[in-house]
Amino acid sequence: MRRALSFAVLLLALPAGSEPPAELFEATETATGLCTSLGGTPRILDGYRTTRDLNGDGRDDFLADLARLECGGAWSAFCGASGCPVTAWLSEADGGFARFDFGRLLGLSVRDAEPRPEVVARYAAPFCAGEAVADCTRTWRFASNSPETPPLDPGPEPDPTEAPAAEAAPEPVPPAKPAPGLAGWSLRHVPGSSPVALATGVGNVASLAAFCLSDQPFLAVTFHQRPGSDSVELGFAFSQGPVTAIAGLEETAGGAYVAPLQDGPLAARLAGRDGEVALRAGTEDQGVLSLKGSSRTIRAAIGACHSF
Repeated sequence: MRRALSFAVLLLALPAGSEPPAELFEATETATGLCTSLGGTPRILDGYRTTRDLNGDGRDDFLADLARLECGGAWSAFCGASGCPVTAWLSEADGGFARFDFGRLLGLSVRDAEPRPEVVARYAAPFCAGEAVADCTRTWRFASNSPETPPLDPGPEPDPTEAPAAEAAPEPVPPAKPAPGLAGWSLRHVPGSSPVALATGVGNVASLAAFCLSDQPFLAVTFHQRPGSDSVELGFAFSQGPVTAIAGLEETAGGAYVAPLQDGPLAARLAGRDGEVALRAGTEDQGVLSLKGSSRTIRAAIGACHSF
């Protein structure tokens, strides 16, 4: 049903004879499935898909912008302060398509140019290669389906008649306080699906979620600042002994890192008797993660797809 809906929505308004690649449908299905698993309601908005001949071969290419895939009730499922994942599928000579990931963008536009259209992508400062202290743009030109990263676009020239603005003293930042009711784990019920166990993270770990997807249990972890690699080792120092798990980056899940829970003791330990556990991500200690309420909520969330 979900796959059929994805096909129907994406095929709307397409020119005759122009059909997106199967990989775009699969990525959309994965994203909508994750949204549902997190307790959200997915809705594809206008602008999710853009169709243009980006590489100039006479065939349509496709852009998918997760900023335009709404996840009502779980609004941060795909996007964060650093933007939303954007992906292109570029036509190839053999009739297939090559995937190209722009990374997380604050916005994009496609402008007409010669000899082929250009994609102007806006990035948050952390993704400006240390060359900027504010947002930046890069203009992508697809003379090939795997172009080199273009340089930053030049910023506006300063007006020599304007005096430089006085630099304001930075305001002191108050220490972060946990939001009321978010300590520990809570259970979010999902109409028509199994519930999701949710927890606020610690350190650079923003959140954790345990859920069933395709009859398999998973743990999804989001970060305030994304790690530099496509996988990260998570280390949990339980009282019964340490447990590690490898979580892989899922771009279609808004940059979450997802680890399977089917094998190994992690699910049972998270749902065990410990009230807290020291958490490590990669080589960095994150702090102490609360396990308050985890036993009840995690067992309720993944009990249908996992045997404890």
